[in-house]
Amino acid sequence: MKQIAVKQDLTMEAHGAIRAAILSGELPPLTPIGQEEMAERLGVSRQPVSRALVLLKREGLIVERGRKGQMVAPLDADRLRDLYQVRSALDRLAARLAALNPDTADTRGDVLNAIIADGEAATAKGDLAALVEADVAFHRALYDLSGNPEIASTAEGAWPHMVRAMRVVLEDASRHDTIWSDHRAITAAVISGDADRAGDLAARHVDAAGAATYRRLTET
Repeated sequence: MKQIAVKQDLTMEAHGAIRAAILSGELPPLTPIGQEEMAERLGVSRQPVSRALVLLKREGLIVERGRKGQMVAPLDADRLRDLYQVRSALDRLAARLAALNPDTADTRGDVLNAIIADGEAATAKGDLAALVEADVAFHRALYDLSGNPEIASTAEGAWPHMVRAMRVVLEDASRHDTIWSDHRAITAAVISGDADRAGDLAARHVDAAGAATYRRLTET
């Protein structure tokens, strides 16, 4: 991790730096988190790190393990299964609304296709971090295009946990092409205004991702 520049709100800076390291896999599941070591790595005092860890525990990204102290939370297959079930319903709704939203009819194709192009470029380069970023961006774009801000708001708390799981699942390169072919099919349905098909494809895509995640985490 890079040291952070001195700013007024060091707690949020420390929170952001540690959170990013957890989501990127730089700090893998079960990594011990010591306040002194983390403060030294970030170039700040222990106090903002201590406060940042409290916030991360509330998000479920840091856990206490008795005498072992604090560590990066393990990936919980059952919780992720539950989160993907909720996301399936949200993505179905988002895709349906995006297909029906007259305010974005002229722009939705360009927005989604640009993200797909980024994702396919990341796949070709074998850039896992960029691939995950593009995958998340596609679904966030669907939420925005739906015109219903409550969809993104409802999903927001789940994303950190799913991003961590996505990195594990997408280490299997055989899934990469499927992701973007699914996204292209969803995009085509959204552009054509076929709400039922867009919703069905989006839900099926998330269900498949959830099943792959659960399978990968319970097999290891």
